[in-house]
Amino acid sequence: MENQFEMSYFAAPITNKVPLRTVTLLEVARAIKTPWLALQTAELRKITDEAEARRFKGSHFPYITPAGVFSYCNDQSLIRHSGVLCMDLDHIEDVNGVKQRLIADELFTTLMAFRSPSGDGLKWFLKIDLTRCNHRQWFDAVRSYLMSMYGLTEKQADPSVRNESRACFLCYDPEVYVNPCMTVDK
Repeated sequence: MENQFEMSYFAAPITNKVPLRTVTLLEVARAIKTPWLALQTAELRKITDEAEARRFKGSHFPYITPAGVFSYCNDQSLIRHSGVLCMDLDHIEDVNGVKQRLIADELFTTLMAFRSPSGDGLKWFLKIDLTRCNHRQWFDAVRSYLMSMYGLTEKQADPSVRNESRACFLCYDPEVYVNPCMTVDK
């Protein structure tokens, strides 16, 4: 795949709105696979109170903007779109099973998929063609598809990640899936 799928990287906490640097999707996958966020991830998954977990995640985890490169983390500051849509699937009973089904789904090109910081969800990165429709139209269509074909509820196919500047927290997942077309040698 010739596209490097560039996006902005932000250091924790979530209140940091100016990106630290631009990264490629492959660099993100490498970061997720290495254990530099293992302690924070394990600690977060022990927290049972949702509000406390949200605060912990927001203060301890770096994040990216999968939809593209931004000068500041808001929709008006998009410099260029990455051609990536990140779907956030929450409260999934069989995370690995859903992950394998999405990877095998012939309708979409899965670029990357990893277990979410909470441990009971999935971050699914897919390639989108912006000449066919815009980011939010892609989001709405993919979300509807997930609800009808995968039986996900409206809450499981998180509607809050529709906008381009939506943050995606990084965490530790040694089993992150990376599309074989995105090799380390690129």
